[in-house]
Amino acid sequence: MAAALRCDDSMRNGVRAFICVKIDDDNILDAVMSIQQKLDRHAAKVKFVKRNNLHFTLRFLGDTQMPMLDRIRATLDELSFDCFRISIGGVGAFPNIRRPRIVWVGVKSNGERITQLKREIDRMLTVVGYTPEKRFTPHVTIARVRRIMDPPAMESNINQLVGEVLGDMDVVSFKMMKSTLTPSGPIYSQLWEVCCS
Repeated sequence: MAAALRCDDSMRNGVRAFICVKIDDDNILDAVMSIQQKLDRHAAKVKFVKRNNLHFTLRFLGDTQMPMLDRIRATLDELSFDCFRISIGGVGAFPNIRRPRIVWVGVKSNGERITQLKREIDRMLTVVGYTPEKRFTPHVTIARVRRIMDPPAMESNINQLVGEVLGDMDVVSFKMMKSTLTPSGPIYSQLWEVCCS
């Protein structure tokens, strides 16, 4: 049976919250750092996501009051799922590689398992009033594009990274995270965790 672990009982006000699978594997993290360094800084001005902030977002909740977070915790504590392994790789961009705003790495194999987990979370969140999201592409945001100086070069740069393979990672839990916005970027902290069976 999955178990939710409360990591911060001191908060009484609402928080900016999201549910994610955190990237904790050092080999994967090193590979992401390597990909970031391969992005052409002459083609675009980008802001890299920090190593300890890398994750697969399963559901962004936004500003959420503590009573609702408690209800979500109680609901998701009932979710039971098996551990699984995914292969991470391939670089892409949203909305597209011609006009990228977000640069990401995706899932090369077993992506349907993380999609299934997201759908199960969405299904259970309907109990507390949330509507399931229709679109989901498993990805880890690695950079945000601030300004494009050379669009063709940027497109070519991303195309060259499409085949990159970062490695395999075991998915053993998902986490409820708190995001605190600061001038130097967001700071993420774990509220609680639901582990696989």
